[in-house]
Amino acid sequence: MNQSSYLLSNDQLLEVFNLTHTATAVHVGETAIIQAANDAMLRIWGKDRSVIGKSLEDALPELKGQPFIEMFRKVWLEGLVISGKDTAADLEIDGKIQTFYFDFEYRAVKDDGGKTICILHTAIDVSERVLRQEALEREREKAEALEREQALNEELAATVEELAATNEELVATNEELQETQETLHVLNNELELRVLERFNQLSESEKRFKTMAEGTDIFIGVGDENGNAVYFNKSWTDLTGKSIETLLGFGWVNLVHPEDRDKYVNVYLSAFEEKKAFTGELRILNKHSQYQWLLASATPRFDADGSFAGYISSCVDITERKLIELERLNLSKLIEASSEFIGLVELDLSIQYLNPAAIQKLGWKSIANRTILDCVFPDDRATAELLLPGILHNQNFREEIRFWNEETGKPFWIEWNGFAIKNEANDEVIAMATVSPDITERKIYQEELQAINMEMAAANEELATTNEELAQTHEDLIQYVNRLSDSEEKLRQAIETGRMGTWSIDPKTLEISMSGFVKALLGLPLDQPAAMEAVMQAINPEYHDMLNSALENALKNHSSSDTEYSINNLLTGEEKWVRATGRVFVDQHGNATEYSGLFIDITEQKLDELRKNDFIGMVSHELKTPLTAINGFVQVLQRKAKKDEDNYAIIALDKAHSQIRKMTTMINGFLNVSRLESGKLLIEKTDFNLEELLKETIEETYISQSSHQITLNTTCDVTIHADRDKIGNVISNLISNGLKYSDNGTKIEVSCKLSDTEVEVQIKDEGIGIKPDDIDKLFERYYRVQGNHTISGFGIGLYLSAEIIERHHGKIWAESEEGKGSVFHFTLPLK
Repeated sequence: MNQSSYLLSNDQLLEVFNLTHTATAVHVGETAIIQAANDAMLRIWGKDRSVIGKSLEDALPELKGQPFIEMFRKVWLEGLVISGKDTAADLEIDGKIQTFYFDFEYRAVKDDGGKTICILHTAIDVSERVLRQEALEREREKAEALEREQALNEELAATVEELAATNEELVATNEELQETQETLHVLNNELELRVLERFNQLSESEKRFKTMAEGTDIFIGVGDENGNAVYFNKSWTDLTGKSIETLLGFGWVNLVHPEDRDKYVNVYLSAFEEKKAFTGELRILNKHSQYQWLLASATPRFDADGSFAGYISSCVDITERKLIELERLNLSKLIEASSEFIGLVELDLSIQYLNPAAIQKLGWKSIANRTILDCVFPDDRATAELLLPGILHNQNFREEIRFWNEETGKPFWIEWNGFAIKNEANDEVIAMATVSPDITERKIYQEELQAINMEMAAANEELATTNEELAQTHEDLIQYVNRLSDSEEKLRQAIETGRMGTWSIDPKTLEISMSGFVKALLGLPLDQPAAMEAVMQAINPEYHDMLNSALENALKNHSSSDTEYSINNLLTGEEKWVRATGRVFVDQHGNATEYSGLFIDITEQKLDELRKNDFIGMVSHELKTPLTAINGFVQVLQRKAKKDEDNYAIIALDKAHSQIRKMTTMINGFLNVSRLESGKLLIEKTDFNLEELLKETIEETYISQSSHQITLNTTCDVTIHADRDKIGNVISNLISNGLKYSDNGTKIEVSCKLSDTEVEVQIKDEGIGIKPDDIDKLFERYYRVQGNHTISGFGIGLYLSAEIIERHHGKIWAESEEGKGSVFHFTLPLK
């Protein structure tokens, strides 16, 4: 490839400028005509690309009277480099003249003869740093003023002592006493004026700092010497949607992404110990429940006596930069992980890049000194040599060809896709790229299919030659039928080997037939037809209603069935667990002709699951003991902190107590799942008033969480016969779900509907809603909605709720629209 093919066009050069965050522009002529400027420089100027081609004074009229235009002229005429640090410039942004500070450089770029051909202009906005330094300088001035004020007070004290001594000496002289009193009066007035002036200076300094902080988009915060936040500017409340009080109460920590929280807090605490500056990147949850990347920088503050006074911190939004980094990383990972053959080839056929899958397929160690022809199987290189020159004429190609592995010497087929890469400036071809899938398996199938077709053609030709061969073919067909019979026998053996059997029910007579495996499993005679009464006798009675309902639904609606239940062998009494799947077959008129399926022994899997649940129940039970002790110690510390009025400890212990309460809820959930699946979750029904239960549950929710408004429509004044604690758990879980998936300040509405036979409870929220694909899976064990893993939980609350309602012979379901909230319903029978 010749060197000129790498030259960039103006548009490509501008794209390169736009890739850097450093503001960069190119000017020509004494009037500094703008030849090019990247997006970063346009943002500093507050202009769009319409300024390209204008002189600097025409593009930025506000620079008239400032030294910059004359500097450009001097650099152009004399070929100099002029730079500056912390230089102030007045720019018009959104119609307002504002002062910014920059580190800048105007550099003359010369040709080989020493003549200036353009000026390279770079600038870095350091307004934040300068303003921070000014703020620190004002703090220093404040400290020095306080020192002067202290010295003045000491001077006043000394003067008072001198006046006292003078008063004793001049008791006899009223005239001298009067003069001394007048002197003292003058000194007092002067002191009052100095104190008032200093107070005004301090107030004005603080007012300027807050004006600056509230007027900037930078996120500014101030902390005291104990690590407590004492100030957040308006940018923080706009970002998080939280009040100043919440943020100051250490609430900002809860907004940090869980993956960043411990790391950032450790950096903060480590710096706090040494009273030094620190920086860090972290993600903060904004008011739209999305995370934004911030670059945080914190500088320690010190009082006049050198004592540590806390931190002043500033954060800037770097979300866009982080997203670009992630996008590039993902694209690179996608290419690296691709199983296709991906490469980039120079026009001299040398290889510039191959992805790992391609290198592995070729059996190479590296691509150094390799050409694309080295990839091609020697027998196919003549074909490749005919294809490759066409790339120079922008002739893309697609060809099935063989590459080969040098280590094994074996070829493999690929669909070779070659396409030209062109220089955007002059449309000249500068390289070739290839993205080619491996089609070896397909080619093998094609060759096998071709061989089969050839064999079939030969067989047909032979069949047409003589009647004798036709008769032979007939005999072959008979043998094929026999092989089919053998295949059916092998299938039956395979089913029985897999601890499975078959069954069938006649839809008209309800006569049942089943394989020997099923009869042996139930303890039925192998040499006699199976009777429905004997089958039901072997099945655990508590599952009879379920199976009768499944049979009726299948024959009526022609639906499939899949059930699990326990049986007792009629001969040995041994208990086993089985799974029965069924399907209805219909004739051309839609009438059911057969209801049949598989009968599978799942005893081992069921026992494993029961053992797992017993283990979870045991572990959860053992966790409750230390958790109860921890809760007790936290409560003791809370009382001590309140007694000592230690606000920091009170806040921290309240958060600890909240986390203990969440962990207790999760452990109780696991215990209930274990009890449910081991048959130990008891339903103890009593008569109680539903409206009273709803009120109690809502009041308990307000005690632990007060971020939402929960309303109850009092139409539930009805007495039901159910397990009060279990139904209370269902209501509490549904309300908690609404709180989790709704923004702070939204409403949760609880209401009821009464009918003659049942009561229906509705819990409605204004949250993020649920996708249609997730609605039917919400009540499955451990199921969690995709895309919401930032919200804690294990997916057992709704599963337990559904099982509790089912054991009360009720129904539970959800209705939702994405972005507009959800409504959860459940019913309970009145009789």
